[in-house]
Amino acid sequence: MSKTRFIQVESKNAILELLKEGRDFDKLYIAANAFKDEKVREIVEIAGKKNIPVLKVSRKIITRRLRNSNSESILGYMYSQNNWDLEELLDKLSSEGKQPFFLVLDDLKYTQNIAAIMRTAFAVGVNGIIVNPQEKNLITNETIRISMGAAERIPLVETNLFNALKLLTKNNIKIFAVHMDGKVYFETNLKGAVAFVMGAEDVGITAGLLERADEKISIPMREGIGSLNVSASAAVVMYEKLRQEVTA
Repeated sequence: MSKTRFIQVESKNAILELLKEGRDFDKLYIAANAFKDEKVREIVEIAGKKNIPVLKVSRKIITRRLRNSNSESILGYMYSQNNWDLEELLDKLSSEGKQPFFLVLDDLKYTQNIAAIMRTAFAVGVNGIIVNPQEKNLITNETIRISMGAAERIPLVETNLFNALKLLTKNNIKIFAVHMDGKVYFETNLKGAVAFVMGAEDVGITAGLLERADEKISIPMREGIGSLNVSASAAVVMYEKLRQEVTA
């Protein structure tokens, strides 16, 4: 089955952030009793400037269309534009003078974790998330809602991870595997062009990818705790890199 890129967004916060980012929507449905809300009014104002149709409907119509929420008063319909080729993304970053900062997600299974990582990654300044080719679109209402729109705003690359690491290395991007046997993360120099490889929730990073990393880094744990949730681990190392960059 081919992946659909048409998304129903059920979050006024995500819709507002995406509109501010410059993304276009096919149309918006807004419940008649929602126009007093400050964020809804801002959404309507931006939509008007972009000539996006706004349909004022009953709350019953909104509720009937909701798939993942029971309380939203606004729906947005849009096509996902987040589909990048890694070489093209690297060229774009180079032309803009930006330092590459990537996350490589090794077959993570849970949408909640992926979306949480996307949200933190966007906040920190990651400029690309790399995953294996997916059977279904990773950009969905759920990932957009949980990530507050970051799922559509941070560049997503679907490609073979082994080829990706090879290309990153070729472009002088240092690859860190977040792994329990590595050097303590805050004792490691994380400045510069880097990529963090995060392993799946159940099995961690696959052996082949682990071998291709330049260095392994770990997060210290109290005795009795084997690991953090992958989204928490990703947040820890991303913010440590940010800390090192801003205090350099």
